[in-house]
Amino acid sequence: MCRAAGLALALSVVAGGAALRAQLPRGSTPHARALLARAESLETQLARRDTLNRRASERQRVARRFGAGDVVVLLGGVADEAVGAKVAAAGAALLDSLGILPVGFVRSRVVVAYDAAGVDSVARAEGLVGRARVLADFGRPVDTLAGGFVLASALVRAYQEGLDSTWRSWAPGGLSLDWKEGREGEAARLDLLTGNERVGARCLAGEISRCALWLGVDRDAHPFRTRYAPDELRRVVASSGWTYGANATAARDCVQGSDDACVRFAESDRVIDATPAGGSARGSLLREIWAVHGRAALGRALADTSGSVAERLARAAGLSEDALLVEWRAWLLTGGGGKRVTAEVADALPVVVFGALLLFAAARSGRWR
Repeated sequence: MCRAAGLALALSVVAGGAALRAQLPRGSTPHARALLARAESLETQLARRDTLNRRASERQRVARRFGAGDVVVLLGGVADEAVGAKVAAAGAALLDSLGILPVGFVRSRVVVAYDAAGVDSVARAEGLVGRARVLADFGRPVDTLAGGFVLASALVRAYQEGLDSTWRSWAPGGLSLDWKEGREGEAARLDLLTGNERVGARCLAGEISRCALWLGVDRDAHPFRTRYAPDELRRVVASSGWTYGANATAARDCVQGSDDACVRFAESDRVIDATPAGGSARGSLLREIWAVHGRAALGRALADTSGSVAERLARAAGLSEDALLVEWRAWLLTGGGGKRVTAEVADALPVVVFGALLLFAAARSGRWR
């Protein structure tokens, strides 16, 4: 309590030092001059203490280099060598498991913690000046449990940002790096089974051409005219406040019954996703390529810059587009079961029966009426 009061008094004296200097007359008393000298001394001490504390904090955050294989990371505030080594090794293992980032890309990058200090000097000393920096938030202190994922996801994100516009606009974040069948797989199935779009329902029923529309893997110049029905767009617009925002006239006309206005609003405002399938469902297509055709196939598809998403994935898998979507649909509905999903009748029979039951239940619920 006394220390706190003394500190508060010292600060008040220091804060008033400038005022004292300005107001002190030439003929001031020795007591006033002594008080001013004391304030200036305290001001100097506090400034010096602040500088020392700041330097100590920066020393604690000075970047340190850790690596595993081709992966290099600069972490700040890591005193324990084992912590940095564990983060680097976990990140490298995740990237190796995913197996889609080119070696040259990884070797040309260095992941840098947001709060690392002295990065420029450390990069020069470690011979990392030529590497592009990828920032990542590892927390403080560094979270050893999540650090590897943070490192790997930062590099995957940087790679994804460098892909061509077709992949950037379609591919879900993370490129299925953290795919879990019980999480993303279940979410993808629920998206297909319970979605509100007719193209999704017809894909579930077995119309493969509708699967392409639902997933948005075709190259359609007018996606809102082919992937959505006007009443589906109207339902989305009516449930929002867009009738009072930008393009409000088109939104109001849409709600009042104009099909063309619904399409025009969706095309002009871009507040509705051009792809009906959500991120998990789109990720399931990438993961199916990865699981069934191998990591190299997915890597080839992502490096491909010619044609639609479906064309690129089909080329990488060595299948026709329709065959790929048949394979993906069966793989998704069976929970990724089997070493390799095929489109033969015997293999597809459980899916057909399951789909028929779902169609019967959905018809009774009135979803497609």
